Amino acid sequence: MATFKAIHCTKIHKNFEDGIHNLQLVQLPRPILKKGEVRIKVHASSLNYFELLMLVGRYQNTPTLPFIPGSELSGEVIEIGETVKKVKLHDEVVVGMAMSCLASEFVINEENCIPKPKTLSHAEAAASFVGFMTAYNGLVTRGQLKKGDYLLVTGASGGMGLAAIQLGKLLGAKVIAAASSDEKLTIANKMGADEVINYTTESLKDRLAVITKNHFIDVCYEIVGGNIFDQCTRLMADQGRLLVIGFASGVIPSVQANLPLIKGYSLVGVRAGESMRRHPKLVLEMVQKYSEWILQANMVPQVNVFEEDNFKEAFFAIANRKAIGKIVIIWKQQNAKL
Repeated sequence: MATFKAIHCTKIHKNFEDGIHNLQLVQLPRPILKKGEVRIKVHASSLNYFELLMLVGRYQNTPTLPFIPGSELSGEVIEIGETVKKVKLHDEVVVGMAMSCLASEFVINEENCIPKPKTLSHAEAAASFVGFMTAYNGLVTRGQLKKGDYLLVTGASGGMGLAAIQLGKLLGAKVIAAASSDEKLTIANKMGADEVINYTTESLKDRLAVITKNHFIDVCYEIVGGNIFDQCTRLMADQGRLLVIGFASGVIPSVQANLPLIKGYSLVGVRAGESMRRHPKLVLEMVQKYSEWILQANMVPQVNVFEEDNFKEAFFAIANRKAIGKIVIIWKQQNAKL
């Protein structure tokens, strides 16, 4: 029986360490294609913070056990099912906002395959989709970012933050990157940030007052949560938009309702995947912009590559908040017959 390799989670654990240690690289039987489906030989899969949350049962969507983590990949179409018309054999494609992408093969409906941008390697393409889509949904659809706006990106050295920096620059914003170390801010600066703030050694409020001449922040792309989010609630400009993206610190904050009332800003939740599910027309818009803007602006994500045998190290790099850019797992080629 032909098989494929996948990273398997069979139990929800109480902490990241146990959840990662108990992941297994297993061989699973290859599924038969249904009408409209294609089989992809996966070259690269990327990791996001929310995949860690799934291992400990703290994500909004709880997968049924056992499950394969992963939400984006890049690879080559190696088999097509009946009625498939839009995708051809050997097409290079990207899949994102999906489930079970941490595998050497992947089966999905052809409608969910996106042509891989020719300017990106498979590792870069696998790292690009979720970050771009979240940044687009946050900055364009939800945040209404305008040319000349002051954009603050927290957690700016991760895949999500760097995507927001690149897209913010493309949209003409004045981009301010905030992160926890000078090393991380060097990458943010390289990716286009106009100003950088190390919030472990500097005061966010004092630095932003100087940078913005006391205007403060029009759009805040807030990834960290906890104390950083608390500070951001006091640093918004009139008519500002504080975007709630995630909680990389592990601490989900609360908001004092008088702050957006007195300061006159909006608190805006951003869930790109859910927005795409609820609003099909938005999917077409976002996918079109994904391909167009990556080429137009030469948007190349920063990647950290791990071989499949070292997948646990890849997960720990995210869990320990040591990752700069996006974590990508490369799959060895298989020669199993169809």
